[in-house]
Amino acid sequence: MTCRTCLQKKSYTAEEVAVLVADQLAMEPVLAEESIVSARLEICSNCPSLTADHTCARCGCFVAFRASLPYKRCPDPDGNRWQQV
Repeated sequence: MTCRTCLQKKSYTAEEVAVLVADQLAMEPVLAEESIVSARLEICSNCPSLTADHTCARCGCFVAFRASLPYKRCPDPDGNRWQQV
């Protein structure tokens, strides 16, 4: 997969993604409740824009990171898929 921001081709394993996401979330002062994160990730798992089981093709974020931030919304241009959460 190609990173949308830096155009670098890099594949990540699930373990690498987990470490990268955990490192970034450690710097965030406020995180979403686990029930919200789980609901968001369930929605993402059924989204056609999910690539490599962990990346949003719409914004390039690891979905586990984006879903963990309470102020983020789903980047789908057709509408916020997380709206009902």
